[in-house]
Amino acid sequence: MMRINSKKTVFRMTAVGGMSLLVAAAIAPGAIAADTIGGDVKVSNTETVQVLMDASGKVASQRVYDQLVLTGKGKVDLANPVSTNSLRNLDGFGSYDLRDGKIRVQTDVDGTKKFRSVSNFTKKLPLDISVGYFLDGKKVNPGDVVGKSGNLEVRYRVTNNTGVDQEVPFKDGKGNDKTSKESVVIPMVGSLTTTLPSTFTKVKSKEANAAGDGRGGTSLSFTMTLIPPIGKNYADFGYTAKITDGIIPKATISALPINPLESPSFSGAAASYQGGAETGADLTAGATEIDANVLKLRDGANKLVAGLLQLQAGAGQLSAGLNNEAAPGARKLADGAGQLNAGAGKLKAGTSDLKGGAGDLNDGAKAISDGLSKIRAGVSASGSSPGLVSGTALLAAGLISLEGKLAQLKGGVSTGTAGNNGLDNLLRPGLSSLIDQLTNGSGGDPGASAALTSIINVMNSARQYIATNAPDPTQDGQLAAGASGAQKLKDKLNNEALPGLNQINVGLTTLSNTLAAAIGVPTDGPKASLRGGVAALSDGANALADGAPVLVDGVNQLGDGAKRLQDGTNALVDGATKLNLGAGTLSAGTGQLSAGAGKLSDGLGAAAVGSGKLADGLNQAVASAPALPAGADRLSKEGTKKLIAAGDATASDYGLKYALIAAGANRSLTAQPYGSPEGATELTAYKFELAGADGSGSANAKRGIAAIALLAGTAGIAAIRRKGLI
Repeated sequence: MMRINSKKTVFRMTAVGGMSLLVAAAIAPGAIAADTIGGDVKVSNTETVQVLMDASGKVASQRVYDQLVLTGKGKVDLANPVSTNSLRNLDGFGSYDLRDGKIRVQTDVDGTKKFRSVSNFTKKLPLDISVGYFLDGKKVNPGDVVGKSGNLEVRYRVTNNTGVDQEVPFKDGKGNDKTSKESVVIPMVGSLTTTLPSTFTKVKSKEANAAGDGRGGTSLSFTMTLIPPIGKNYADFGYTAKITDGIIPKATISALPINPLESPSFSGAAASYQGGAETGADLTAGATEIDANVLKLRDGANKLVAGLLQLQAGAGQLSAGLNNEAAPGARKLADGAGQLNAGAGKLKAGTSDLKGGAGDLNDGAKAISDGLSKIRAGVSASGSSPGLVSGTALLAAGLISLEGKLAQLKGGVSTGTAGNNGLDNLLRPGLSSLIDQLTNGSGGDPGASAALTSIINVMNSARQYIATNAPDPTQDGQLAAGASGAQKLKDKLNNEALPGLNQINVGLTTLSNTLAAAIGVPTDGPKASLRGGVAALSDGANALADGAPVLVDGVNQLGDGAKRLQDGTNALVDGATKLNLGAGTLSAGTGQLSAGAGKLSDGLGAAAVGSGKLADGLNQAVASAPALPAGADRLSKEGTKKLIAAGDATASDYGLKYALIAAGANRSLTAQPYGSPEGATELTAYKFELAGADGSGSANAKRGIAAIALLAGTAGIAAIRRKGLI
């Protein structure tokens, strides 16, 4: 049967009951040469230091709880540094593989494994804690408060005692490297909490956050920033209360080492010190440059006095020039710009008229082109209608045919004999055919009279066009002769030939006797015989045929000229449009010019007034300028040089403070008391528990012994169950 009432076992179970949240170590046999972590395993190591103190702040015991947490999947072979003083396993009764102050851990991880241990804390505590009690203004011991009434004041002081002296490097305002021997602490933050019973009334504290505890009491919480220079290396705080049947409440202090350069709560303060150092350096550099410039100003002030004298004379000339020449000239410029703007407006209106006239001209050119197109159609064949050239050709052919028929007719008349109907048989078919040809035409050709009418009309139209657009006496004469001949021929056809032929058709016998003489020969002349008229008509037709191509060429040339005219008027319309747009732009520009000239005139008028004031001011400046060199020298001695010193001091002060923070941050990297396995995440916490005082000493001792016995028994039963004995 296992015994569990030994002193070691009792202490182990008491630790389990009182600090269940604290850390442990693994039990793993075998030695390893170096920490190795296989697979995907993360390691974290927490060292929590528990310090038990009496009400006056005297340390009663101090332990460190170590917890190693392995998370993931893989093999782990590592060594965890621990305190070996009274080292106990919080996860069971097994022993450790302990070598060189380290617990060796070899295990397979698939999920999460925790290893916890507790041992006596053998290092120096980072904090010193002192407590003072004052009853009715008199300092007393904690036990002296128990059962008393009056005004109680409790004062705490917590001091960060981790400081070590070291040379801290920084830069002064001029960028020079400096060092200062300073006490560098491990940065610590913490809080103290305590709950005052309902018998504590009129509770006051300048430092605490206060709240009710739900049972009539008051909960107080004090925060501490033990990070020089962000704060001091100590913190003083406390409270006052009116008490009845007094006690001393217990209090708990929790503290953590931090890296102020990475902590969200303090990195801003560190950055502000760094910024202050940079600002001081900038101030020093700027003040140095300003001082140099002030000295230059002093040297230049002497030159300025001479320059002011020259400027004084120049200002008088400037005032005279502005008032007598520039301002009046600007007024004239404004008047001229106004006139130019008015002219530009008229030019814009004129270009609008030009644009409209160019449009009208373009319309006329288009009408001419359309008319010439119709003339071209008249002198050229179109479908079944003959043109001038083809018409004259048909007329000449008809006349030749007529001449042949007349010759046949005359031959028939000459060879015929009276009474044998030979003349009638010979002439009547040809006469009928001739009448029909002269009247109606044949084979798609028009009758001679209709053809002559068409020719006369075309010639008259051509003469009218030539007279209007391209006067040419030669062509006009030819066309006039042709038209006259055609008219005469038409008149003879209508007034002589056709009536005679009809009479011949009515009285062929009479005609037979006179026809030979009437037909005559071609040389008879147009009035002497029918063949003479046909010959004259044939000559006119031939002349008309010769002139017709010339007319066609002329009409074609006129058509080409009309096309070029229309193209030119189109270009003229486009140019007039652009000219109108340009005139509009010009008008807008002259408007702006006029407005600007007006402003220039106004501005020069004001400048003329200002130049007078400038001359007056320079007169005053010349009188006071000699004081500038002396003032600049005084500014350098009493101002900028002191500013340089202040900037250097600021940069040095803030630079040293930031360097202290950085040095403390560097020390925080080794703040864990015993250290962790290589590659592990390190966490460290301190918990100081200040006992209270309420006069229940012996009774509490008895209750404590009974509780320990109960815990020991419970632990023993649990151990027996784990081993399967019950």
